[in-house]
Formats: sequence, structure tokens, C-alpha cells
Amino acid sequence: MPHCYQCNSNVQFPCIGSGIPGLKRGAIVLASNPQLVKVSYFRRLAMATRNQMEREAMSRRQFPDWLADVIYGHEGPVLWANGSHFYATDTFIDDAFNNDGSFRWLSDFVTFVEREPRQSPQIRVLERLRVISLAFQIDQPNVARHFCR
Repeated sequence: MPHCYQCNSNVQFPCIGSGIPGLKRGAIVLASNPQLVKVSYFRRLAMATRNQMEREAMSRRQFPDWLADVIYGHEGPVLWANGSHFYATDTFIDDAFNNDGSFRWLSDFVTFVEREPRQSPQIRVLERLRVISLAFQIDQPNVARHFCR
């Protein structure tokens, strides 16, 4: 049975990464677009985000600082689902959030913990979800491994 590199379990259909030749343990594999648009992934990510904000008493404007500290502080390899290396640019987080300094979207995002979204996430928010998912994969892998279940 294949091994999933995101959730570290033996599964019939791994989350991501099982087909990447030479993938080393400890490498972070970014969530793919099909994963990010799943409502279950979206809601678990919203739940983890809200819990992190509450645990650290962060406002929506402080949450991007946590994202930056985690992502830019990570020194290990980060890969796309196809195995190519991912490099976070200096403006990676700001670009994902369209340079919206208020980060109002985060307040709306965490409300999906309480209510089911009417539709799958839109393509325009995938990079935001990818940024948040990456931060959890780096900082809290035991939480992130449940996103794709």
C-alpha cells in the first residue's frame, strides 16, 4: 500500500507525494489544487487557523506575521506535488492575499468552522489556502496531517 508523505499513513490513495522519486522524509510537499478545493480540506484548514489564532491570541492582522515567521524561518526542502522545488519569494504572502493589509478575508474564512460552505473554494483563493496550509505543514505537522482526510 502506498505511503502518504503528508499525513504519514499507509493509504490506498495518498494525499500527495507518493509518486515523487527520491522524496526524503521531512520534505514538505505543498497541497495540490485538487486537495485545496475539497470542502473537507478547506474546513479543516479553517478550523486549524481559528484554533491557532485563539491559542496565540492573534488578530487577523497578526496572523500573517505568524505565517511569515514560520514559512521564511523554515530551512528544509519544500516541493510542489510534481516534485519540483518551491521557493517562497519575499512577497509570497502579500501576493497570495492581494496586498490586502487588513486581511479581512481571514475573518470570513474562519467562519466556515461553524457553517458549511455552499460551494468549493474559488480558484482565486487557492494561493491563500496554500500559504496557510504550508505554514501548518511546517509548524504543526500533526495538525496538518488531518487536512486531507
